[in-house]
Amino acid sequence: MPDLPLPKPPTPKASTSIPMPTAAVPPRISSPALARPNTPLPPAPTPVAPVISKPVIPAPVPAPSAESKQAQLASAGSPLKKFLPLILAGVGVLILLVVAALFFFNRQPKTTSVKTSSTASNRQTVPAEKMTLTYWGLWETSEVWESIFKEFESQHPGVDVVYQKQSHLDYRSRLQSAVVGGNGPDLFRFHASWTPMLSKELSPMPNSVMSASTFAQTFYPVATSQLTSAGQIMGIPLMYDGLALFYNKDALKAASAEAPKTWAELKILASKLTIRDSQNNITRAGLAIGNANNIDNFSDILGLLMLQNGADFSKPSSKEAQEALLFYTNFAKVDKVWDEKLPNASVAFARGDVAMIFAPSWKAHEIKAMNPQLNFAVASTPGLGDKKLAWASYWAEGVSAQSKNKTMAWELLKYLSSKEVMQKAYSAQAQNRSFGEIYSRVDLANTLASDLVVSPFLADAPYASSWYLNSLTHDAGLNDNLIKYYKDAINAVLGGKSVEEAMKTAELGTTQVLRQYAVTSAVK
Repeated sequence: MPDLPLPKPPTPKASTSIPMPTAAVPPRISSPALARPNTPLPPAPTPVAPVISKPVIPAPVPAPSAESKQAQLASAGSPLKKFLPLILAGVGVLILLVVAALFFFNRQPKTTSVKTSSTASNRQTVPAEKMTLTYWGLWETSEVWESIFKEFESQHPGVDVVYQKQSHLDYRSRLQSAVVGGNGPDLFRFHASWTPMLSKELSPMPNSVMSASTFAQTFYPVATSQLTSAGQIMGIPLMYDGLALFYNKDALKAASAEAPKTWAELKILASKLTIRDSQNNITRAGLAIGNANNIDNFSDILGLLMLQNGADFSKPSSKEAQEALLFYTNFAKVDKVWDEKLPNASVAFARGDVAMIFAPSWKAHEIKAMNPQLNFAVASTPGLGDKKLAWASYWAEGVSAQSKNKTMAWELLKYLSSKEVMQKAYSAQAQNRSFGEIYSRVDLANTLASDLVVSPFLADAPYASSWYLNSLTHDAGLNDNLIKYYKDAINAVLGGKSVEEAMKTAELGTTQVLRQYAVTSAVK
């Protein structure tokens, strides 16, 4: 079988306060002049603001003569009339004091109370009113996030984060329906390959959260490629995953072999590690590869081969795509290092019925649970030619376009993706399993260098790309529909059809699916 041509190097893709309202100062109130008594008064003292004037007491008048007393009494009518002007003056001053007090208090600006607090990266203004952020997750329990969310809430008084773990079954359709219906979460987890399907449901990340250049420096290149739509970043990855080679250390040791670094080495080793009985039935397969029925991530493996061989994913009938499919199926059809009689690949590996499999990192948890005594290790994916290319498949977090709390939702994602908080989350996750979700931040890769399971994935991450052949996303959309066409193509070739005929049918289906979701053929 001829070797696959060297992959064509992929064309690099180009990467991409509100001031407190000044309270209106009400116009100065001018009170009407108070009526003064007719009794002569001395000149008023010069006012000194803001001293309030005291009541003015009339100057004494000369005592009347005995002859005039009778006339005065007659004209006064009663003693009260004599003091009426003074009483009126006192009442007027009292009214003036009341008006002045009301004026003073009404001048104070009426504003909404706000509080400020420091986040992990900056000082943030938070609303005094109660705000609830609903967060839909998939794989982690609420206990993992409990202390992290409490810390965020303490830094943002009035904000309450409600985490809801969702089932992966029909998740994508349920998520979209909830968002469109206006009753969805404020932020949610989604597979990076879903970005085109969720273009109307995702809110673009504000530049105040993270600039495009900072994003590109913080995360692996595949994140910028997959999470960018129309020049805007639509999500933040809190984890990374992809594809790596799991191998049985005892099996390789018995064969005096090391983990293969190229597909040519892998092909030879797979045949060497395959054991058959007297009826030529496989008792231990060399490598789980070649068909589509009992390898649950066959599409990722085929996608990696197409990527490394320089195939245009939108044109399965191209020579490069056909070569990749033929190379894949020959492991089962010609080399016979795997067959359909064996159990699912990960189950077979845990039992010791296959020496090597390709799998994402989380499969290690399942394998260890099935067989804690299995002596296995993980290696980077084999290469084809001199150009290093790997396969990525991971989840990200986004903010709903319908959320009324977008600013605070993005603030939460900024907090969760910080270096310190990401390490806290990893530690919490590792309490329940052997390791947490692999870091998506480039500057945290070295902290996991000693982990023999995780480190190979991180070694491949800088060179990883992807397309819409990601297995087990359960999206009933882009990935699942395209995977079905490739499954049919593999089965057709194994059933005797030519690769040309099988891939021609796959191309018709691919064109239809890409048109349905309005996506381009560019490798992500």
